[in-house]
Amino acid sequence: MARKPDVEANLFYTFGENIPERLYEYEIWFNESVGTATIISNNENESYGELDKDNAQALKKLFLK
Repeated sequence: MARKPDVEANLFYTFGENIPERLYEYEIWFNESVGTATIISNNENESYGELDKDNAQALKKLFLK
């Protein structure tokens, strides 16, 4: 990306009682011109994704109150 992310989120996941928790890092950019969001994960199984306008706005409200 051409600029730093708007949000850097660290999320902890638990998958079961006997499985240790895992930490994943996400970088999120909000694309103001079209209203979408791009998310990049450090998890090798996920890569990146995009959110449509409605979901990007909901995520933005959660992180940038």
